[in-house]
This record gives sequence, structure tokens and C-alpha cells, in this order.
Amino acid sequence: MVTLTSRADIEAALADPRLVPVLVPLPVQSGPEGTMAWLRATVARFTHGEVHARRRAFVEAELARVDVDGLRRLAAGTLGDDRTRVLRALAGAMGLDALDDAAVEALCTVTDNYFGGDDPAADKAVRMLLPLMRTDDPEQAANRIGILIQACDATAALIAATRDGSGDVHTTLRTAPPVQVMRRIAVADLVVELEVGTIEIPEGAPVILEVGPVGLTFGHGPRVCPGRALAVALAEGAVEPPVLPA
Repeated sequence: MVTLTSRADIEAALADPRLVPVLVPLPVQSGPEGTMAWLRATVARFTHGEVHARRRAFVEAELARVDVDGLRRLAAGTLGDDRTRVLRALAGAMGLDALDDAAVEALCTVTDNYFGGDDPAADKAVRMLLPLMRTDDPEQAANRIGILIQACDATAALIAATRDGSGDVHTTLRTAPPVQVMRRIAVADLVVELEVGTIEIPEGAPVILEVGPVGLTFGHGPRVCPGRALAVALAEGAVEPPVLPA
């Protein structure tokens, strides 16, 4: 295992297409459409190369359609715990149908199983969610689900840290970012130039990136999180004091 701590080394690692996000178990195995395995194999996150570029382009286009100010207002006016507020507000801003309690629960189940596991409830949750994504294209539906679940826990953690800390989202991102560590795995043998010298990383080796202390909680390079502005808007709306009736 290799651990990188300097900003320059982490930026170089995040920019290297031969280091991809870790999924447990590896490699990514697909399954029948509508299963958790199929979802993992169909979202942009766990792919690389041309497939990743095509799916990421779709995700970026979806996020670009979202009205950031409207999303902030949705987050301020949505009830529920932090996960629920993130999911309902973001789904609304994406033009999806309103999420009832069952849909929120399904998204949380998928989120909990995103990085591995074979919980049958997750397969059932994926099948329930697909018709709510407003598209007949299974790949697009999978990536809309991916947008929601990838926003879920990280944004909820940002909300909680902001509420418990300074109350300011930007200050929290500087001092207590919710994502402290990223994990990557080499898909080929690498020779990497670091500040401390050259190291060899064999194919399949895990790489730990300590992104929080160096201000890279949203990543860097070709896989930088495209949803930073939306995460900030969601968090700002969620921590706004409620508007009391006159």
C-alpha cells in the first residue's frame, strides 16, 4: 500500500488515469440489469478510459442543468434528516419525481451498499428506483441514481460538520472537510515521480490519498467532483435558520 500526503503528489495521483477509485470487491463485476452489481458497473465512478469519459460527460450535463440557487432554496425548505434533505432537494432540482419515504429509503440502501456487498435489499432498491429516473435509457438511469447516492453521505456529512462547527460551509471545507481520504487502485504497473523520489506501484496495489488536510476533498484532475457547487448549495440551504411565519 502507498500513502500520499503532499498536495503535489496527490494532485499527480488524481490526474493519473491509471489510478481509479476502489470498489470492493475488485474487479467491478456486472450482473443482470436492475441489480446492485449492474449499477456499480454502469455508473461513471468505477470505470475508466473512454467509457468513463462518456458517462462522466452525461453526469456533467445533468448537473449543469441544475439551478444552484433553486437547489439552495429546496434544501432550506425540505424536511427530514440530512440524508433525506439532500436526496429530496437534489432529486427535485434534477427534475425527477418527488421522492416518497420508500424511494428515500431505497436510495439510502443503495448508498450503504455502493462500495461492495451483496445485500438482496439493495437489488430490490435499484429495481424500485429505475422507473423514477425519467428515462428509458438504462445507463442514463443508473447514472442519475449515481448522482443522488454519491451526493448523499458526503453532503450530509458536510451539513453536520457545518452545523456542529462554524456554521459556515466554506470555513468547514477549509478546516473540517467531510472527505479526508480517497482510495485508488492501480490498473497498470506504474512508476511515479514524487516529491521524495520515484516509487513503483504494481498493478492492483491500493493507494491512499490524504486529501482532507491539503484542501482536495473534492478531488483534482479528470475525476474532480463535478458537483462541488451543488454540494455547497445543499449544505448552505440545510444550515440556514428556518423562516418563521410573521
